[in-house]
Amino acid sequence: MKKLVLASITAILMLSTNLAFAQENFGKTEKMQAKMRFEQRLNLTDKQKEKAKTIHQKGFEQIKPVMIEIGTKKKEIKEIKNNPDLDETTKNEQIDKKILEIKELNKKAREIRKKNGKDFEKILTKDQKQELAKMKEEGRARFEKKHPPRAPFGMFNQNNETKLFPQKD
Repeated sequence: MKKLVLASITAILMLSTNLAFAQENFGKTEKMQAKMRFEQRLNLTDKQKEKAKTIHQKGFEQIKPVMIEIGTKKKEIKEIKNNPDLDETTKNEQIDKKILEIKELNKKAREIRKKNGKDFEKILTKDQKQELAKMKEEGRARFEKKHPPRAPFGMFNQNNETKLFPQKD
């Protein structure tokens, strides 16, 4: 009888713990949960969280017009591709020009993100910076695990024969 009561109490406690956890995270998006884990792992203070939010908003406002411009350039490429009045050479020239413009905009976006990251790191303590570096390394390792390295550019010719190790006749 005691074992049955003890097992019932244990089951109730386990269920209530799971329900509490589910209620705590109910309605929170994956993005919000990731942000919470990030803040908890770095052990950010409320003041740091506010500063980080300000830095994030400032960065968003800076990058938003760049991203809109990239979207516009991509639409222009589609329009060029679908324009029946242009010959293939003209289309390719115009598309190449738009691609170069997009590359420049992507470079600008990377610079904004990099500055945003540096501004964020300025509000961290030495220990938090070390923890952030550890988190970045873990992220890189996860990325490399999911994305194996590619073959070097130009390694294969048109017949898919390796140029690096030519066949001897």
